Amino acid sequence: MSRERDPIGLSPHWHVDVRLVAELPEDNVVGTRFLINAVFSAVTLAMLLYAGWRFSVNSSLRAEIRDWEQRIVDNRAEVADIKHMQREYAIEAAKIDQAYALVKPTLFVSGFVADLGRTRPDQVVIEMIEWTDAGILVRGNVRDNSQRATLLLRNYEKQLKADPKIGPLFREIALTNIDRGSGVNVGETFNFEMTFRLKNSKP
Repeated sequence: MSRERDPIGLSPHWHVDVRLVAELPEDNVVGTRFLINAVFSAVTLAMLLYAGWRFSVNSSLRAEIRDWEQRIVDNRAEVADIKHMQREYAIEAAKIDQAYALVKPTLFVSGFVADLGRTRPDQVVIEMIEWTDAGILVRGNVRDNSQRATLLLRNYEKQLKADPKIGPLFREIALTNIDRGSGVNVGETFNFEMTFRLKNSKP
């Protein structure tokens, strides 16, 4: 009969477990400490790269600013010359404008003749337009009796003064002469002379 094993008895191969579990190294494939160090290293590297890029951009901008400031300093004399030339051109342009204002025509003959034709009463015949030192002389005749011819010419004088295209051009518009012309079969003929003095003409 076989001998029963004593449960309290010791086996022939035994030893006391003296392991300190809390102090044993980790048995993971990748350790937690390594992961933490890797993450912080990556963040630090990214910050260093960003700081280097910012430093590079800042240095480039500073170099460009210095370059443009140097160009401004180098071109300061040329800029001063250009400003001086601009002032001279402005002075000469003002002189040209002033000269043009003095010599430009204040009256266009074609327009004046057209306005006379537009305002002329049917009974008035314009025979001649003459430009003199005293102004513009308009000569013509009216075929009517004395009273109506005089009234017609006086009204024509007022009409010319009030006309917006003729009146503003002249300092004076005056009927300077009326005389009896040669008689005709149908009533009488009266010659007239009307003087137009420009605003910038001699009195």
